[in-house]
Amino acid sequence: LYSLTQVPIERQKLLYRGRQLKKDGDLAKVKPSGKLMMMGSAEELKAPTKKYVFEEDLSASEKVALTKENVAGLNNLGNTCYMNSTVQCLRFIPELKAAIQKYKNDPAGSGDMHSKMLILMGDMFSRLDKATEPFTPMAFVSIFRSAFPQFAQRGKSGMYMQQDADECLMTFMRVAGSQLSPKYGSDPSAKDNVVRQLFGFKISRTLKCAEEGDDEVKTKEDTLDKLTCHIDEKTNFLVQGIEKSLDEVVELKSAKLNRNAPFKQTTRLKTLPKYLVVQFVRFYWKKDLGKKCKMLRKVKFPLKLDVESFCETPLRKSITARRMKDKEERDKELGLDSLQAVDKKAKLDPESSEMEVDNTIEPSETTGFYQLFGVVTHKGRDADAGHYIGWVHDKDEDWSKYDDEKVSPCKEDDILALCGGGDWHTAYMCYYKRLDKMPPPPKKKGKK
Repeated sequence: LYSLTQVPIERQKLLYRGRQLKKDGDLAKVKPSGKLMMMGSAEELKAPTKKYVFEEDLSASEKVALTKENVAGLNNLGNTCYMNSTVQCLRFIPELKAAIQKYKNDPAGSGDMHSKMLILMGDMFSRLDKATEPFTPMAFVSIFRSAFPQFAQRGKSGMYMQQDADECLMTFMRVAGSQLSPKYGSDPSAKDNVVRQLFGFKISRTLKCAEEGDDEVKTKEDTLDKLTCHIDEKTNFLVQGIEKSLDEVVELKSAKLNRNAPFKQTTRLKTLPKYLVVQFVRFYWKKDLGKKCKMLRKVKFPLKLDVESFCETPLRKSITARRMKDKEERDKELGLDSLQAVDKKAKLDPESSEMEVDNTIEPSETTGFYQLFGVVTHKGRDADAGHYIGWVHDKDEDWSKYDDEKVSPCKEDDILALCGGGDWHTAYMCYYKRLDKMPPPPKKKGKK
């Protein structure tokens, strides 16, 4: 009663049917749903010492400032969602952003259109990091469309047409690669430009004729900036799609057969990039319709990607040695090394008193694992229409959804739901970061 009325207990007088209730026994006379009357003077009400502000009374900038940093969105300037989503993912690559900022502050870095475009990108990154309201990248979009007219195409209505997020990313990489020499990176003595240092990786390709009469095996090395995930009626997981793109059959001219013949092409990774981009090959040309269509098949992708099986044999052995080394160190910290060493010795050679260990393989500098930190999704069935959205990891299970100027929080489960299978947002580009330390085992969810 005091909490409801602010009348002190000593001042309270309770009445029931005109009679005062003085003892606890008098409460037994009160029937269910009976009405009581309380008389007494309340204490003086004090104003709250803390001032409360409600969310509906805040402006958009105040809401952003109170939630978290780096959540500013980009206004759409005519079907530029493909660009906005790509920029938001690239913005969270610190090495790339630092190199562009260094280039922007370099007096020598201001010449042709590509140089100006990179400077404006650095300016856009800076503004997004500090902004609390959506930013309009008018200057950047204008020079981007001028430098690359294919992104300035207009439809019959005169509106700018939708473009491909993958083509946009590859264009950004070419521009940045042509301008960001090694001096703008963390290692000025490196041979490759900053983009190649971050995204590039070497591969080996082996070509072998599938027909009899040509047993020649051709091997060559190349450099790529991304992996692709080929999708067909049997592809259910990202790893399966990548394997299909690495092991495929192509038609080439056979010198011995003097005609075109099918060749089995096997591709393996020789090095691992710091950042790995994987593209889902969802768009294809349909002849009967005369346009690009989208494959909506559900393809699950992992938060941690293991690329060991995609590597050539020497690198695979090196990665395995690194993982064994990390495991031994963890076991040693937990006090499990002595027990496991005895068990391993017994399994290898039960009759031998000594265990031989091959220490000739040098452990790799990396673990072969990659952590997902960004996703670009496409919603819609038409490649030349639909809508792109960027999704970026914040910390733990927290992510942010960048839908042009609208930015909203989301969870890890929301990201895993972007695997496709319908008209919902479907993963098109996945951005992974290399893990140079062995990731901890996943936390078990549910009851113990």
